[in-house]
Amino acid sequence: MKLRMLNSLMFSFLTFCIGVFCCPFFLLAEEPIDENIVTETPQYPETSTYKLQVGDSIVVTVEGYPEYTKDRVPVPVQPDGFISYPLIGLIKATGLTVYELQAHMQKTFTTKLPSARVFVTMMKPKRHILVYGAIEQKARGNLHVFETGQVYLTHALAAAGINNELADLTKIAIWRDGKVFRTVNFQEHLDKEYNDIPLKDYDIVIVPSIYALRQIRVIGAVAASGLYPIRNEQVTADQALKFAGGTRSDFADLKNAEIITDEGNTPVDLTAENVSAMLFPGDILYIPLAEAKISVVGAVYKPGQYTITEPILLRDAVAMAGGLNEEKANFKKCIINRADGTQEELNFNLRQSEVYLNPNDQLRIMERIRIDWRVLSFAASLTNLVVSVWLRYR
Repeated sequence: MKLRMLNSLMFSFLTFCIGVFCCPFFLLAEEPIDENIVTETPQYPETSTYKLQVGDSIVVTVEGYPEYTKDRVPVPVQPDGFISYPLIGLIKATGLTVYELQAHMQKTFTTKLPSARVFVTMMKPKRHILVYGAIEQKARGNLHVFETGQVYLTHALAAAGINNELADLTKIAIWRDGKVFRTVNFQEHLDKEYNDIPLKDYDIVIVPSIYALRQIRVIGAVAASGLYPIRNEQVTADQALKFAGGTRSDFADLKNAEIITDEGNTPVDLTAENVSAMLFPGDILYIPLAEAKISVVGAVYKPGQYTITEPILLRDAVAMAGGLNEEKANFKKCIINRADGTQEELNFNLRQSEVYLNPNDQLRIMERIRIDWRVLSFAASLTNLVVSVWLRYR
């Protein structure tokens, strides 16, 4: 302990000396700032007030106990709201700030390791917010991804770009879990100070038009199924697809889409260069699900092909294949052959929680090299016999 304190004091003294002697040189080398240059710094929410949610990830350092430190592999908040951590088990994380979780983990660790010091840091999660209605239509669609701990209504509207000529700011609706969560008079918020409204992952923000609302429905293998207002009397099928945030990657069968009306179904090929099929108010655009498969081979109990409906984690793919064959599997090595011809070699133990398999990918769990000592013993005996015979009759 004394040696550790001495090392800490020496490091602090050296840091102070470097700062004193090097700071003047950095000041002399500083260039004048051009006031005409505008820099944008991303604004992230204050982590001291942010409440952890399902899907967030944290990294944990346990000072003095590297075997319990997870500062390289993030620990996810599971769908049930808990995190699972070595030695201390399950801990409820949702609804706690990072500092509250850190204090709870510190208290729990202290009962096991009295000298342990716990430090918790939140990884920046991705938040998916869909904004549509009277906004600027963009080529990438209406699904906006934010790499922040918390997204607010103002952030989402700024990213979408409000069409000020068409937008009715007095009736902005926030949809959550398939129903209206809140209706906001955003115009009043602009006229006075207010507390911004926090959004959750996959919330939908609807900015209504000052004109009569005309709605179509988009369903199937899209980012966000639902009702969407259209500005004109009709809209093309590919534009309707953008309203729903686009398709779900390789899981959509765009060649066999359909427009469903009261008069029947009309097939639409959305892969064509010029899509002329139109949707009118009340029509439905249906994107069927393509049959997507992956292969899991090697040291698993049930190697073969498996159908997936979305990108799947390595551990889930292995579970579909019956789990690892622990007698044969090399837990530190697996190979992913991607559909585009590329290959990745991974340590299965370290990377299984952050790597996904996509349609037509192949996961191969490598087998350990097994030594058959009986074969080696027979080979050694045979070699010894051959040498003995050669020495006798040479």
